[in-house]
Amino acid sequence: MTLPNDAWGLPLTTSDEAAEAYRDGVDRMLSYSLGVDAALERAIELDPEFALAHSQLGLFHLFRGNGKRAAELANRAAELAERTTAREQRHAAILGAAARGKASDAPALIAEHLDDTPRDAPIVLQWLGGNFYGGGVEKRERMLEKFDSLAPSYGEDWWFLSWHAFANHEMDQLETARRLVERSLDLRTANGQAAHAMSHVFFEEHDLTGGSDFLGGWLTDNPDRAGFFRHLTWHQALFLLANGRRSDALALQEETIRPGADEHGDALGEVADGASLLWRCRLHDSVAGNGSDEFDWRAIADVADKAFPRAGTAWVDVHRAMALAALGDEVGLGKLLDGLREAEERGHPTAGTVVAPVVEALSAFGQGDFESAANGLAEVRGLLVTLGGSNAQRDVFEETLVEARLRAGQIEQALELLRERLDRGATARDLFRWGRAQSALGEMTEAKASFRRAAKLWADADRDAPELQALREAAA
Repeated sequence: MTLPNDAWGLPLTTSDEAAEAYRDGVDRMLSYSLGVDAALERAIELDPEFALAHSQLGLFHLFRGNGKRAAELANRAAELAERTTAREQRHAAILGAAARGKASDAPALIAEHLDDTPRDAPIVLQWLGGNFYGGGVEKRERMLEKFDSLAPSYGEDWWFLSWHAFANHEMDQLETARRLVERSLDLRTANGQAAHAMSHVFFEEHDLTGGSDFLGGWLTDNPDRAGFFRHLTWHQALFLLANGRRSDALALQEETIRPGADEHGDALGEVADGASLLWRCRLHDSVAGNGSDEFDWRAIADVADKAFPRAGTAWVDVHRAMALAALGDEVGLGKLLDGLREAEERGHPTAGTVVAPVVEALSAFGQGDFESAANGLAEVRGLLVTLGGSNAQRDVFEETLVEARLRAGQIEQALELLRERLDRGATARDLFRWGRAQSALGEMTEAKASFRRAAKLWADADRDAPELQALREAAA
């Protein structure tokens, strides 16, 4: 009997009809489209003993914060896989490891599996997730090395090209990244990961207007890509916010990014995207001495508590801390730090050395203790990459460090940071900060020039934004 194949030519122990539905589900998963669950459920309906369809559906539910359903599907997949090929057995074991509470088993299984079967794309995606959120200080170098090594096996594969581009832009290989992602979009325009990678290329190039124009057009043309719609909308909100368009960014927060606005989004992104955007707004608003905070931080904290009740998911914990710090919830922050100490005792590699210091620094910033916030963030700055996320996502911590330095009167240290940032590309906000530092040193002529440069870049910014009002006063 000849078995049907997946999209990369790997055999599937199932019927032709179920394999077709499975390929559709995996395709939707990799392109961040809607309908992943419906396609995989259809595959299981056509073949109730289809192991990999159960595995992929379990992974889908795990991403959506439904751990109980994910574990049920993973356990069923493990049973069914016993009657399949060795490749499918490993595939099911890898995808089910986290859902079954055995995440520590996955890295060794993945390494063995990709050595033997490099074209198993869903397993490459699992490797990506593990490296992205737990790859340590050298995770970016490791990601590029992995994708460079896999490239001959994939050739002109639209999905692979989009992630190979991502690996390149995280290592500042922007020309290569743009070439790869443009080719991915040529092969498949309705490709959420390629749109995502292109957004990062624009961010790294500091082409904020170009990024906003590209992403705004892509989101308009591809509304059914809503499986990744919230995170892409978050990127658009970052472009808008960087261009001083606070009200437009907050409109996207209300429409798509806030908890409950996107029924198709995952819980981790719901916490991280919402918290990081609002924390940036809070940083910027407070430059003008605006102490009010109209944002719904409690909703973000509640999502984190429900989907991730136990501390130890670093990327969630640091964004949960933003919400709690903004709320002034010292009890909640204390519980989070207790949970991180317990995670450290369980062997979590960064809970005590990186995550807890970041939580403490965010708490200090929220209380107005800017010296402690600055010193705490500076101490772990070189380790922030271990939290997870991309360069663009982690930039919020560097922005917080710059603001803490300025407000603590650590002007020379703030200038050192700002010099690095401006060398990468001048933005209005960093020019404003540069001028604030110059003012603190009594260099008023130079400061006025910096303020005027920032105001020129923000010619189309929100006139009523607290930050822009402060800039206009400083530039006058």
